[in-house]
Amino acid sequence: MEIWVSIDLLEGRVVRLVKGELGNMLVYSSNPAYVASQLASTDIDGVHVVDIDAALNRGSNEQTIKEIIKSARPKMLQVGGGFRNIEKIKRVLDWGVDRVVIGTLLFKAPEVVREILDTYGRERVTGALDFDAGEIVYEGWTMKSLTKLEDGLRLVENLSLRYILMTSVKRDGTLEGPDLSVFESIPEQRRGDIYASGGIATPLEVRRLARLGYKGVILGRAYYEKLAPLKEYVKAAKVA
Repeated sequence: MEIWVSIDLLEGRVVRLVKGELGNMLVYSSNPAYVASQLASTDIDGVHVVDIDAALNRGSNEQTIKEIIKSARPKMLQVGGGFRNIEKIKRVLDWGVDRVVIGTLLFKAPEVVREILDTYGRERVTGALDFDAGEIVYEGWTMKSLTKLEDGLRLVENLSLRYILMTSVKRDGTLEGPDLSVFESIPEQRRGDIYASGGIATPLEVRRLARLGYKGVILGRAYYEKLAPLKEYVKAAKVA
């Protein structure tokens, strides 16, 4: 199983929002490129970048993302947050990121997703299924889609997306552990394409998700607050 670390950007800083709430924010660095350069020298598999300002329609961190791309290599890179039109998606892919993470467009404009897949291929897109109480949320987690999680999984399958990122909103940034009631309910044959996110705190939790057969996990606060050495999370991911 793969280990990725998230760099969440708000006004040029590395932050974490507990449950996606702006009023519940933790700031970890004012130098995201330096954070990326540190991650580049570790044994993780990739860096997951989220432009929170873009996701919430309150700005953009594009210049910072360009700096992260340079600093994080040779790690894999995927970028999400605010990808709501084809021009921006193409622009960021052309910068050389490995994947873009698309959420809102899955539900509002699936034809755009199909065009991106036709142009860039399945390896360059990750579909985001962020969930709260069994329903998909989007628009920076401010809107409920009224789509059940199982329907969201069928949607990404119909779109022929290869990679899926599932994030538990109620667990995100809390260090309360992953939402195992949900992750254990996902059909086993689907788990090998899914990255699990939200609340992961310990190497033991990573090991459990690895044994469930998930493609990877995204770490946030657990990394920044050094709850355990990063190498322990990497080791736990390889047990299965």
